[in-house]
Amino acid sequence: MAEMIEERPPERGPTVRKVILYAPTTAAVLALFLTAITALFGGNGGATIPALLLGLVGFAVSFELISALRDLRSEPAVMEGTADRIWRKSKFLFFGRQDYLLVNRKVFEVGVIAATELQMGQRVSIRHWPHTMRVITLERIPDDAPSR
Repeated sequence: MAEMIEERPPERGPTVRKVILYAPTTAAVLALFLTAITALFGGNGGATIPALLLGLVGFAVSFELISALRDLRSEPAVMEGTADRIWRKSKFLFFGRQDYLLVNRKVFEVGVIAATELQMGQRVSIRHWPHTMRVITLERIPDDAPSR
């Protein structure tokens, strides 16, 4: 029998909050990007760096918005595989730490307890939202359990 390591409610609330956060941010960044591009094509060479930076930021926030919007229309998925890698890194300027789990070439953000209890090479079952990869449940599968 699988051992539950992490469980979160399968609510869409966090996804809705992501949409509410990223929609206006994406609109604002893209408007600034278009302004910088217009200035650049108007002959203002000083708009090159802002256009590049706003383009990168615009791509990042647009990607997050599209992922959240796609999850609003989808159902949770289940994946079973081996924990290929577990690591921790800082989120922004060394403020806040996040633990990550790599399973079948997909990266999931997991809680501290799950990251400390899991070891590389263990079989896991993850129920998650398919586009934002937000974990709903994480279970450790015993080595003697048959594969599904």
